[in-house]
Amino acid sequence: MIGKSASDSVANLRKVASVGPAAWMTAYGAQSAVSAATAESGAKVYQMLAKGNTSLFLDVWPLHMFYKKFGLARLKRCLPERKLLRSSVLWPIENSVPFAEERPQILSAFSAIDSGRIADGVKDLAIHEQINILQPAMYNDPTFALLMRANQFAWALHIPTGSAREIQLAFANQCTVTGANAKNERFSKEPLANLADPQQRMTFVLRAAQRFDQLLHDPLKKYDVENSLYLIAHAR
Repeated sequence: MIGKSASDSVANLRKVASVGPAAWMTAYGAQSAVSAATAESGAKVYQMLAKGNTSLFLDVWPLHMFYKKFGLARLKRCLPERKLLRSSVLWPIENSVPFAEERPQILSAFSAIDSGRIADGVKDLAIHEQINILQPAMYNDPTFALLMRANQFAWALHIPTGSAREIQLAFANQCTVTGANAKNERFSKEPLANLADPQQRMTFVLRAAQRFDQLLHDPLKKYDVENSLYLIAHAR
């Protein structure tokens, strides 16, 4: 078994890339491309993002911690028993995703991590998180999907709505002299790009994961990313 620092690295990456748009995208003011944003639409987006973030954390983070403490063999043995906790855990998306459903990507991800194939593990976890959890919990909601598409359309075409924002993953909070974040990954510049489409979103998430890995291996930029992760983990 490789050192559990590998699981820590993947867990940190998941904070950025797995939760993906649910945790980091800046489209909080998503709205209709042809009308001003309403308080109701903003509240809807905020509610869905919060629900997605919470559910993803409750599903994935304990798996990382269990693997870190007990290893792969015990994870394989105990994972089927996780569903016994359904009646005693907070699970905001129980109407769309049953808690602790056994998914092949979970064990394949941690098996890959355990053998040192970190990139494969990240990919499998991303599939589990984006397709098994966030797709039914968030992106299959027609109102939320429409708000995301309207936001993308308005932002890409520079429609002066006052609230449309670029959908991106931010890796560090350091800004450039122009005010732009130098360490982010853009979803798309295309006005008809659809974040709710699983294939388009997975392309985005995996591209962001690769970028995140590159930043962590950069002799200088890695400190900006690590500092940002520290600030997230030690919020004041």
